[in-house]
Order: sequence, then C-alpha cells, then structure tokens
Amino acid sequence: MKKIPLLLLLILTMFTFAACSIYRDGFTEEYPLEGAARLKIISRNGPVSVTGWEKDYVHMQVNWQVEGDVDGRVEEFGRAIKVVPRREDDLLVLTVSHPPRPRFVHSVSVSIELEVPREKINHITVETSNGAMSFYHLQVGLTGRSTNGRITVEDCAGEINLETTNGRVVLNKVRFLGTGGRVVTTNDRIEADIALPRTGNFLLQSTNGRINLLLPAWTEGIVRMETSNGDIVLEEMPPVRLLRSGKNLLEIEMNEGGMRLEVKTSNGHINLGESRSLYPVVI
Repeated sequence: MKKIPLLLLLILTMFTFAACSIYRDGFTEEYPLEGAARLKIISRNGPVSVTGWEKDYVHMQVNWQVEGDVDGRVEEFGRAIKVVPRREDDLLVLTVSHPPRPRFVHSVSVSIELEVPREKINHITVETSNGAMSFYHLQVGLTGRSTNGRITVEDCAGEINLETTNGRVVLNKVRFLGTGGRVVTTNDRIEADIALPRTGNFLLQSTNGRINLLLPAWTEGIVRMETSNGDIVLEEMPPVRLLRSGKNLLEIEMNEGGMRLEVKTSNGHINLGESRSLYPVVI
C-alpha cells in the first residue's frame, strides 16, 4: 500500500474543511397559555432547557446550527427550521421541525431554551435526542426522554420521570412528590440531593455508573441499594435500622413510613450520605 505524502494529506484535509460551511442563527417565539396547564416540547438533535418564571406566557428561544456544502443552500435550510404549536384541551404542544435533510446538509443541531409560568403549568414533558435536558425552579410534574444527553434538575418539586442514555444525571435540591417516580441513565453516574414523600415507590438507576445519593435525616421509609460490581457505603448518616445486607446489597429503614426507594447500578459504587440543604415542608 502506497503511503500518502504528509503535504498532500494536509492539502486534502484543508480542502475538506474549506468545502464545508456552517451557519448559526436563532429566533424567539411567545405563546399565551389560553387555558393550557400542561406543556410538551418535541425536538431532536439538541438540548432542551426549561426554567420557571413569574410571567403568564411561554417564552421560547431557538438556536440552530447547520453544516453543509459551500455550494448548497445551507443557510436557506436553517431558516426553514420552525416551531409548530398545537393545542389539545389543556395541553400545549411545541414541536421543533425542519424539512427533510438534503444531501448538501451534513448535520443539524437545534437548542431550545424555555421560560414557563411557574404557577400555571402543572406538567412538562420533553422529548429530544442527542441533547441534554435541564429543568430549573419548577413546581410541576416532569417527564422527559433523551439519548446521549445529560439530565440536570435543580430546585424543583413534582412527580418526576426522566430517562436518558449515555448521560450524567444531576439532581440538586429536588423534591419528589406523588406516589411514584424514576430517574434512569446508562453509562454515566447519578448525583442526587433529593427529598421523598412518606409513601410511594421511587427508582434511581444507572448502568456502568456510580450513584452518589444524599437524603435528609427526616426521610421516612425503606432505601434498598444494589450493585452488581461495586461497594455500598454509608457516609455521615443518622442512625438507621438495618433490614438486609449482602455482598452487593444493603437495605435500610429511615424512621417510619411507607416510602420505598430502589437505588440500582452495575459496575459502580453507591454512596449514601445526609443532605444538608433540604428541610421538611411545614404545612
């Protein structure tokens, strides 16, 4: 096999990069609720971020990037990206779409940032691919699914069901509400500082990732931790009652209550410690 001279290789590489162009731009949209109490966002190839605010409408910032051939209509394709709103009773659906990708377009990515009424929306659903999901300062139910994306939830409370692949999960000052909830990822770790109700069934699960969990001392219920290849460690925890232990299994009871939390991983350690940032809700 003949070797390609280094100079020729560099010229070919420069020509390849020169033959491509990248266009970036964005736009904003605003949507009145008009009686909507639920919100659903459908996107692909990009992250979605949702933040609660005090205003009574939804503000949406869309940023897109398109890469393609210089002689193609790359910028024109990017400007064809749009948001299609649809209303179904109390549900507002926002779908980010673009035309079928032609040959001259090599890649398309779209990032979404939303600000939503904190007091008037009670459930948010996000569907995306190859992108992160982020939720901030919300008191709503959260449902989300992504691939190859990180999950971040901060200062939120509600029924939570989130799933991703190949992405880290960070839950910071999060209160699970309702009778059930789950957060699942693969090939990355989970960092969770959470509070749970007195009843219900909940799940934190990863494969090939460590789980670092913080729970308040006033948590009431059973915590079952299981890993197929790793250690389970209790760090600076208040007194708990041991229910069951094994090589890769530890089940404890914290105070009394009907809550049950399953913490599962494979090829990763599980660390359980005491949360110092979450306090009981005074009714």
